[in-house]
Amino acid sequence: MVDRSSLWFRVFAARYGVEGGQLVDGGRNASSWWLVISNLRREEWFKDHVSCGVGNGKLTMFWSDVWVGGVALRERFSRLFDLSFLKEVSVFDMCQLGWGKGGEVWKWRRGLFAGEEEAVGDLCLLLHNVTLQVDKEDRWCWNLESSNDFTVRSAYKILTHHHNIDTTVSTKALMHKDIPLKVVLFAWRLLRDRLPTKDNLFRRGVIAANDRLCVGGCGSLESTPHLFLHCNVFGEVWHLIHRWLAVCSVLPNVPADYLNQFGFVGGNCSKVQHSILHLIWYATAWEIWKERNNRLFNGKECSTYQVVKKNKSLSYLWLKAKTPNFSFNYHAWWLSPFTMLGTG
Repeated sequence: MVDRSSLWFRVFAARYGVEGGQLVDGGRNASSWWLVISNLRREEWFKDHVSCGVGNGKLTMFWSDVWVGGVALRERFSRLFDLSFLKEVSVFDMCQLGWGKGGEVWKWRRGLFAGEEEAVGDLCLLLHNVTLQVDKEDRWCWNLESSNDFTVRSAYKILTHHHNIDTTVSTKALMHKDIPLKVVLFAWRLLRDRLPTKDNLFRRGVIAANDRLCVGGCGSLESTPHLFLHCNVFGEVWHLIHRWLAVCSVLPNVPADYLNQFGFVGGNCSKVQHSILHLIWYATAWEIWKERNNRLFNGKECSTYQVVKKNKSLSYLWLKAKTPNFSFNYHAWWLSPFTMLGTG
């Protein structure tokens, strides 16, 4: 994606276009795979650990890439960028034209005001000590590895230990017309870790430390992320749901992330399809919580396959009760709702 002469860059440039020297994300018409990759450019955790090592400057965009000063020049000198005639030019080309005071690169759509002239002076001062290495290629560096090469291992490590990422879901986003209010309130408590899980009950002084083991019998402590995502028993429910939907997905670290992710597991979806996928997420979380309580208070348990069957029936009944124009038959829904969502 960096080498503008590479096959992939040319393919995506032809498919989605280039704006400001960067490939366009493509919006709703883009593939889900490309959306995930292109959105990384806006993720703070990713941007904070990537830097551009400038060699000859031929693969680095002067205004839009972060290559000097720790921030893109189009952001630091936004007014000058708006006025410039040379917006999609590499560092190499700008240097060749001359970026000193009065250089050829400073061509503007109109005369500059006093404050803008001062900004040009600050920019020239920033560029004064930049020296390009003509025999060395530009390179993007991943700062979490000594080799400066990106690895999934280091990205996974920073994500799982990055507790400051805001993964909350707004109250408005939680409201769903097809879902009973009690389930919406349950989801609100779930996403804010307010359910009476054993871990929360221990913190409130309700139960003893040795009573915190997960009711699934996996031997781990029962916390909200563990119970709903990572338990060997209850987490298996999600894998069966993925199989039912005929999709592949990785369970994230917290339920809020999973709700945000789940509506896009099938790639590009219409608004209705996105809503139905969220409904399935609510039904699954609700059935997991009911099964947990049934095991804890009644001493009875269902298999994961039985929990999934209950989820299929419940989500179908919600749609039939609240959506008059819902015309999918029960047999087809049971086999594969996602196939119907893609063709209905």
